[in-house]
Amino acid sequence: GALLVGRPWSNGGDSINASPPPFQFVLVAPQASSVALVGDFNDWDPARAPMQTAQGVWATTVPLAPGRYRYAFLVNGVEWRADPAAPRAHDDEFGAPSSVITVGGTGL
Repeated sequence: GALLVGRPWSNGGDSINASPPPFQFVLVAPQASSVALVGDFNDWDPARAPMQTAQGVWATTVPLAPGRYRYAFLVNGVEWRADPAAPRAHDDEFGAPSSVITVGGTGL
């Protein structure tokens, strides 16, 4: 299973020029030897968001500006997994399972 933390982690400031807040993505995959987060936000490049594990719970944070993003977990470099805790993306042009996250703007 997976858990998507739907609120951003506090970046400690509200500066106009502040970078987008980081969102945490989590996947429970105790048998995995590697997991990467891939999506629209990182050009589906597994090298850009490798996940760290603690006893089979994999996690990473990614800064996300307001918008709609498709994403998936790449397990062991070959298995694409949608996030079971998030809506499935219905417009996936590649045929692999993926999920969608919508990030609201300021004040949402």
